[in-house]
Amino acid sequence: MQVLATQLAIIDGIGFDPFFRGLLSVLVSIVVLVGGTYLLIATNTGARSGMMIACAGLFGWMFLMGAIWTVYGIGWRGQPPTWELVEINVDDADDTDDGLLFSEVEVAQQLFGADVSVDDPDPDLAQALALERSREMDLGDWRYLTPADSVRGEAQASADTFLLEEGVFGAGEYLPLQFGGFTAGGKPPLEIDADAGLISQQLSRVGHFFNETFLNPTHPQELMIIQAQEIIAKPTFPGQAPPVAEVNPEAPLVSVIMERDRGGPFPSVISGLRFTPFMFTVANGLLFAVFAWALHNRDRRQDAVLAGAAA
Repeated sequence: MQVLATQLAIIDGIGFDPFFRGLLSVLVSIVVLVGGTYLLIATNTGARSGMMIACAGLFGWMFLMGAIWTVYGIGWRGQPPTWELVEINVDDADDTDDGLLFSEVEVAQQLFGADVSVDDPDPDLAQALALERSREMDLGDWRYLTPADSVRGEAQASADTFLLEEGVFGAGEYLPLQFGGFTAGGKPPLEIDADAGLISQQLSRVGHFFNETFLNPTHPQELMIIQAQEIIAKPTFPGQAPPVAEVNPEAPLVSVIMERDRGGPFPSVISGLRFTPFMFTVANGLLFAVFAWALHNRDRRQDAVLAGAAA
């Protein structure tokens, strides 16, 4: 009786454990779906032919699924790209080998004119991008990124980590600059004219893919600069809200220079994120080709036998 109670306790624990429950669900799904398909085909074509047809269909389906995973970077993904620290530059741009560095005030004046207020915490980001693209700005190969840009948001998190790990700032001692995000290299971004029609926008997407991806499959080096400055120390009084952080204009300008690490064994061709599903696609494609070729040879032998019998 005690042994039975112990076994029931083990089964009950497995039923509520997410790992074992998920494992059992996958195994049951494979046995029911794949095994049921094989039994259905085997009753009509025979055990050996049914196995080959079922395997060809299974690996062909996984090949298509892997191709979708590779294109969209979903499913069984590899290691996502990361930002690697190149250098943390303090106020002196001449010590770097990566090109120009820019101060927030200089870029703000080029974007908005001499009357710009860099203390405004919420400027018109759309206007900033429009002016940056329409004017001749002395930024060299660099391109300004607004704080709302997804690429800058991802790099900002890495820059914060590097600033804290290197001991440049402590937590809460600095602020990233509104006009302190720049990128260079990488694939040229897709620029869509919002005033253009739907057909024109789609043609622009197709042309961008054809020119930048199909004709140029390799990915050049991509650099990112995130700038920050120390904030002014303000006391916090009991019973009052904490003071609003304000950048100290006299503090040194700190520029975090990072390089995009796409990961994988061939980062210039395919990123580590897509390399794993790509290899999954290749493996299943080869298995599908093997079973399809075996079925083709079987059909040829059967045709030859039938032709000989008819003669």
